[in-house]
Amino acid sequence: MMPETAIDRAAADIPLTRSARDALERAAADAARRAEPEASPVDVLRAVLGTRGSLADQAMRELAVDPAAVLAAIPPDGAGPQLPLRQLLVNANREAQVLGHYQVDSIHLLLALLYSDARPTSALLQQAGLTLYDLRRHVQTGVRPDAPLDRRPAVSRAPDRALRRRPLPSLRGVLGVSPLFLGIVALVVVSGAVLWINPVPQGVGIATLVFVMAAWVASVCVHEFFHAVVAYLGGDRTVAGSGYLRLDPLRYTHILMSIVFPVVFLLLGGIALPGGAVYIDRGLLRSRWWDSAVSLAGPVGTLVCGLIGAGVFFVLVHLQLATATNIGFFAALAFFVFVQMFSLIINLVPIPPLDGFGIIRPWLPYSVQAAANRIASVGIVLIFVAIWYIPPAGAAINQAAQTLAAIAGIDPYALALGALNMPRFR
Repeated sequence: MMPETAIDRAAADIPLTRSARDALERAAADAARRAEPEASPVDVLRAVLGTRGSLADQAMRELAVDPAAVLAAIPPDGAGPQLPLRQLLVNANREAQVLGHYQVDSIHLLLALLYSDARPTSALLQQAGLTLYDLRRHVQTGVRPDAPLDRRPAVSRAPDRALRRRPLPSLRGVLGVSPLFLGIVALVVVSGAVLWINPVPQGVGIATLVFVMAAWVASVCVHEFFHAVVAYLGGDRTVAGSGYLRLDPLRYTHILMSIVFPVVFLLLGGIALPGGAVYIDRGLLRSRWWDSAVSLAGPVGTLVCGLIGAGVFFVLVHLQLATATNIGFFAALAFFVFVQMFSLIINLVPIPPLDGFGIIRPWLPYSVQAAANRIASVGIVLIFVAIWYIPPAGAAINQAAQTLAAIAGIDPYALALGALNMPRFR
């Protein structure tokens, strides 16, 4: 872990843009050369003025204030009354909030340097002809001080439009991997090694069962993890506190629907039925687009797992590593990819509580959403019954999954052998 800096302490709860942080880091470097513990307002002003192309630099030039001229007027030793860096950033953050911005940028640092409590810098900037009022007005409208208000450009042309977009939250410190998930992955690796070495040919069925089941449970974790990550980025921070971002199957709300039932269905007939797991507070999401994206994220995670399996299969086959001894490994891997494709197709069926319905749910009338919620608890059972007792439905999904697996590079013979090796409990 990197040591905390003076900037980190001063901006502990203040989000900074890259432009603002770069300027503060240069100011801190100037202060360090003078053996000062933190940068002064003069150091910050020098750094802001020396950043070509920033919003602060552009605003000054458009307001007919030459940054180079102000820079030349700054005392070389940075002398003057010292304002704590924390207070300077608090002032800058206040300007950001007043302007409706979500992060502190170099333009907010410049505004804060015009405050009366930053006397050395405010005096320099005012002498150059820059005022708080003119700078605020220009940031929001792009209008010069001498332009009439009725000539204000459209909001979409305002210089601050990028700062008005809420930034995505940082995932630093909230993502993790649980020991249980690592144990499941280790079980996949060990069972895969057993299939590769094949020390006991009579045990191929059991090894295949362990490999596919462990890989399936791991893929379900990834599926739900993808849901949670997108939900977190979309505004629901509660998923972090619930442990959904740590790939821990025990943290999922519905462990039976998420892990146990899908595994049982897989054992009964090779049917990979997904189940709901994480609880998302959709009222916290930023928009309907994010709501749909959260539902889509799970199938994307399933597809990623399938493509990883297919990629391993493809590379090993093209390296000509398949032999009569390790064919059981390739068969099990092929069957796992098929299971992922089968699950992907089922997940995208637009009926509750599947993700396919979740993708379109935010765009439906509230009456339809309420009705869907009432039948969501039995939707997964209805899917199982339809696949099990309506042969054309099961055959169509099975064929589609085989087609996707073939497109991904899975050999049909290996897939058929994997299905044959997979024990069933009838």
